[in-house]
Amino acid sequence: MTGSQNGVPIHSQNGKHPLDSGHSRLNELGYKQELKRDLSVLSNFAFSFSIISVLTGVTTLYNSGLNFGGPVVLVYGWLVAGGFTMAVGLSMAEICSSYPTSGGLYYWSAKLAGHKWAPFASWITGWYNIVGQWAVTTSINFSLAQLIQVIILLSTGGKNGGGYIASKYTVLVIHGGLLLILAFINSLPISWLSFFGQLAAAWNILGVFFLFCEIILLSILYAL
Repeated sequence: MTGSQNGVPIHSQNGKHPLDSGHSRLNELGYKQELKRDLSVLSNFAFSFSIISVLTGVTTLYNSGLNFGGPVVLVYGWLVAGGFTMAVGLSMAEICSSYPTSGGLYYWSAKLAGHKWAPFASWITGWYNIVGQWAVTTSINFSLAQLIQVIILLSTGGKNGGGYIASKYTVLVIHGGLLLILAFINSLPISWLSFFGQLAAAWNILGVFFLFCEIILLSILYAL
């Protein structure tokens, strides 16, 4: 034992290194840490940043925002939506720090709902989460399939130059292939997933940087 936190002893691993606050909190909740923490802080950030995917959001929704809302929506919409998103994120971070369990949102729902409603809260939370994951994954990959269709069209001469226009069935085949590739990648060891997550984060950061530079350059040229 190397000390205590909130009146709960913090035991050491092999008598050498003290446990972190998350492990101590698990002891308070009556659990023993069994899940391996193989992801670094950088890897966790990379996964979160990749899921946000600024490039995907900009490229797929830019046209809709420009047509139905105009520049005001594109500029201030980011700020308003970002403020609400930050409020939700901070609330979830507070809950996560209070219940740092592998069950995550299912466990949180059960604890916050109380003993009577705990099973139903966990059940409905789990289904909302899995359906949301299905919707996000399939919609993003379908957008990527459409993007590949446009790339093929432009690289073969464009619409007016006799380029290849893929049918809706071809786009669905591409979509299915992308989902199979993602299924294979997600079955790889966690070290590989960490690498792909960091690669995706770097790609998004570089993409946003070059996109920002392009917008600034075009604005300067337009002003001149």
